[in-house]
Amino acid sequence: MSAIDDPSNRPQEDDNVDMDNDTASDEDQLEEEEENDDMAVDDAYATLTQHLDQETDRSAYDPSQDKEERRQLRQSYRKLITKTEENRRNYTHVGNNGLIDTLEKANVLYARVRNTQEATLDSKLLVLSADLGTQKARNLRLDNQVFNVDEFVSKIITYGRSAEVTERERSRSDQEPDLDWKKIGLKAVAFGKAAHSIDFMLGPLSVEKKQRKVTKQVRLVKNKEDLVQPTKLQESDLQQQENETSNNVNQIYRILDERGPVNYFEFITNPESFSQTAENMFYVSFLIRNAVAEIDDSSGQPILATRAPPLTEELADNLRKKQVIMNLDMALWKEIIETYGIRESTIPTRPKRKEMTPGKWY
Repeated sequence: MSAIDDPSNRPQEDDNVDMDNDTASDEDQLEEEEENDDMAVDDAYATLTQHLDQETDRSAYDPSQDKEERRQLRQSYRKLITKTEENRRNYTHVGNNGLIDTLEKANVLYARVRNTQEATLDSKLLVLSADLGTQKARNLRLDNQVFNVDEFVSKIITYGRSAEVTERERSRSDQEPDLDWKKIGLKAVAFGKAAHSIDFMLGPLSVEKKQRKVTKQVRLVKNKEDLVQPTKLQESDLQQQENETSNNVNQIYRILDERGPVNYFEFITNPESFSQTAENMFYVSFLIRNAVAEIDDSSGQPILATRAPPLTEELADNLRKKQVIMNLDMALWKEIIETYGIRESTIPTRPKRKEMTPGKWY
């Protein structure tokens, strides 16, 4: 008997077939569960979208508004804004209704606004209109309410004429008209009456009138010998100051050139003198202005170094320069000294001026 006909092999083949069938059924079940989950997610998304569509007020916000309509709205708003800015002066004149027409057109456009971009343009136009309205209100002049003196006097004369006076005026029209001042006074006294109050007690009480003491002011007599005449600056004084500045600038340039690239704050800071630190900043600014020194901050720290003077070609090509304004006070000066550990000034401390002529500037 062959191995194929061996009955002992048949149960094993049946078991393999059953295992394959079980595996296939499990995979089908997983696929079916995944499809059910996907359908559940799709149903939930559709339900949520439908709920949001129902809750969204399309009259105030509509993200699906026609793009062409939105483009026309933005174009109309921009035209209104441009026209209003061009006619700013005319719209602020009294009697000009251009601002009212602009607001009426804006109201018509706003009725079609459904998105934030168009609403932003509407707000910009509203702010501009409010500004012009404020200026127009300041320009208003209530000319019709100005007090007219001639008209007031004419009405008083008309009111003050009595019937008897009128009859007499007919016979003597060449004389000045007589006025019934009693009638005018009774009319005017109503506006000048004061409320009744208790009697003043100044009369019954004995009050002594105080005598005012007149104090005499002593005139200050100036001693002519103590007067100091202002000193006028001479050309020699200005020349001396300019020479001193030039010498200090040249000295600082030589020190920087010998020292090489150095931190800007470590170079200018004098830990012994705040005023000379400020002067050093001033002198270094001359070097940078003349393009013989430069500051490089690419490393995160300001590095000061000398540079070759600019060539004629560079000056012809409009050599680009940058300007930086730095504020230096005592607190910042002390902080720089502590941060960089500066104990000695790179630039020698200059001696203080001993002889100064009073009344001159230095």
